[in-house]
Amino acid sequence: MNVFSRLVQMVKEVIRRMFPYKDIEAIEHIETPLSQDMVTALDKWYALYVNKAEWLSSDKVKSLNLPAFISSEIARQIVLEMKWNITGKTKDGESQDEDGNDVMNPRAEYLKTEFERCIKVLRQKLEQGCAAGGMTIKPYPKAGHIYFDWTMDWSLYPIAFDDDGNLADVIFKDIYTEGKYTYTRLERHTIQRSNDPKTPDSVKITQRAFKSTMRDSIGVEISLTEVPQWAGLQAEATVKASDGQMFGWYKVAAANNVDVDSPMGASVFNKAIGTIKEADLQFSRMLWEFEGSELAIDVDPTVLRQNKDGKKEMPHLNDRLFRGVDLGTDDNYHVFNPTIRDVSLVNGLNQILMRIEDQAGLARGTLSDPNTEARTATELLIVKQRSYATIADNQKALEQCLRDVIRAMDKYADIYNLAPAGDYEVSFEWDDSIITDVNQQMQERLLLLDKNIMSKSEFREWYFGETQAQAKAAIEAVQQEALESIGDLQSLLPKVNDDGTGGTE
Repeated sequence: MNVFSRLVQMVKEVIRRMFPYKDIEAIEHIETPLSQDMVTALDKWYALYVNKAEWLSSDKVKSLNLPAFISSEIARQIVLEMKWNITGKTKDGESQDEDGNDVMNPRAEYLKTEFERCIKVLRQKLEQGCAAGGMTIKPYPKAGHIYFDWTMDWSLYPIAFDDDGNLADVIFKDIYTEGKYTYTRLERHTIQRSNDPKTPDSVKITQRAFKSTMRDSIGVEISLTEVPQWAGLQAEATVKASDGQMFGWYKVAAANNVDVDSPMGASVFNKAIGTIKEADLQFSRMLWEFEGSELAIDVDPTVLRQNKDGKKEMPHLNDRLFRGVDLGTDDNYHVFNPTIRDVSLVNGLNQILMRIEDQAGLARGTLSDPNTEARTATELLIVKQRSYATIADNQKALEQCLRDVIRAMDKYADIYNLAPAGDYEVSFEWDDSIITDVNQQMQERLLLLDKNIMSKSEFREWYFGETQAQAKAAIEAVQQEALESIGDLQSLLPKVNDDGTGGTE
C-alpha cells in the first residue's frame, strides 16, 4: 500500500469514527465535552489495538502487535486468581449452617448466580477496556435474568461528569443489522440531582431507535417496537438510585497525559506508543536482515538452462538459491553468503522492549528477554514492584466497578421483582503472587503457625479460601477423625492385667 492509499484509508477511518459523534450531537442537541485531542487519542488506541497502526505497511514495516499483547497481559494479571463472593443472611440471621456451609437468602443467591455471567467473560472484555482506557459494564434485565452490555471508552458518548469525575450523563450506542438496514439504539443515562435531602437522586433512562441504509449514518428515528429485540424497552424510565449510575465504569488507573483535564482514562500502552513504533521498525529491520542475507549462488547465465517459457533455470534445484548473473570472469558461480548481524539487532530490539515495559508499568522480562540481565533476588523483587503497583491500582479500580454493577443488579431485582428482597454482602480477594511466590507464602505461614502466631483456622482460611466457620468446622472434623483413629488402634492392642501380665477378655 503506497502513501496515498494509506492516507485515503486514514481519512475514511476518521470519517467513519466521527460520523456517530456528529449524528448524536445533531439528534440530542448537545456536544460531548471531550476535546479533539481526546477523540483523536481514542481513535489511535483503537487502531493500535486492532493492529492498524499508521506506520505499518505490508512491504516494509511489520508489526509485533505489542498494544494487544500489553493489554492482554495486564488484564490477565489483574484478574489472576481473583476470588469473589456474594453472601447474605437468611431471615433467621444465619449466614452458615451447622457444618459451616454458606446459607444465603434468595436475593443474594440470585445476584451471585446472575453475576457469574459477567465473570465468565470479564478477562476478555477487560483486555479491550485496558486498551481503550476504560469500559462500562451495564446490567439489564431480560426474561427473569440479568445480562450485561460491555462498552469500551472509544464507543462511549459522554455528555457530563460529576465533581468526582464519574459519568453523570452518557449515551450508549447499540447497533443491529438486518439485511440492508442498520438499526441504531441510543440509550441515555442521566443522573438527576434532588434538591430535597429527603428525596433521593434518580437516574433518567431514555431509549431512541433509528433506521438507516448506510452503516455510517444513523438515519431516521423509528419506534422501538419496529425492532423485535427492543420492542420490550420503555422509551423513558426513572430509577431511584442515590448511589450513582445504573452501571459500573472501570477506568485504567493511570494519569491521562493526552488531556490532563479530562476525567477519561488513558490506554495502558498510551505512554509507550512512540517506543512501540520503534520496536516495530527494529523488528522489521531484523526481518529484512534475515531475508537479505539468505544464501544464494550467483552463476554465469550459460550454466542455466532455458525452460518452455523461455526462462533460464537451474534444473531440479531451489529457484531462489541460484541467480543468473554475468560475473565477468571465467568462474561459473560465486556463493553469496554474508554474515548476519543478528546479535546486534536482537540486542537493540530487546533494549527497546525494556523501555516499553518501563513505560507500560510492566516488570522486566514480560516483553524482553528475562535472561538478559543477571539479578539478585532483591533486585528482582524491586523490578517486580513496578508490575505490582500497576496491577494493584487497576484491581482497586475494577473492584469498585464490579461493586457498582452488583448494586445496579440489586436495583433491577427490586424494580422487576426478580428475587425476594434481602440484604447481601460482596467480597473480593486479589492474588499478590506477582511479587510473592506461593511456596514462599506457604513457608512463612507455616512458621507463624509453628510459633503460635497464626491459628489453624486462619491458615485454612488463607489456603483453602474458607470462611472462619468453615475452617473451624473442618479442623474439628480432622481432630475428631484423629481421635477415632487412636481409639481404633487401642482396641487392637492386647489388654494388660494389673500385675503386668497379658490377659484376655
